[in-house]
Amino acid sequence: MIGRKHLQWTLALGVFALVASGCGREGLPELGYVEGTVKMDGEPLEGVVVRCRPVEGGRAGVGKTDENGWYELEYVGGYEGSVLGPVSISIETEWPEGEAPDGVTEPIPARYNRNSELLETVEAGNNEFNFDLTSN
Repeated sequence: MIGRKHLQWTLALGVFALVASGCGREGLPELGYVEGTVKMDGEPLEGVVVRCRPVEGGRAGVGKTDENGWYELEYVGGYEGSVLGPVSISIETEWPEGEAPDGVTEPIPARYNRNSELLETVEAGNNEFNFDLTSN
């Protein structure tokens, strides 16, 4: 005969296994894993935000570069990647207060963020998008 404690642990482990196996992905679009590096004039850019917005609309995948300029995108709540298909990339400084301090302008040219010229296509599986920006 199965004891009450044993049954509770079995049920708890079963629920955990279902959640861990991806049942929580319901409602999410298909995603492609996206990582890469961001450099400015050949030097890694640390602490900048990379946004990968679907051209046809929807939630962006977002990542922040480390000291080596490396980033990986997160879609939502721990799910990595970006929506499949054509995406517009924006790369901009992350300001501590959400906006640049008075008198300080975005050091990354607008053609890489507000007026982004960066387009890529996210495919199923792994995607590596590396950006070597120029300051002029």
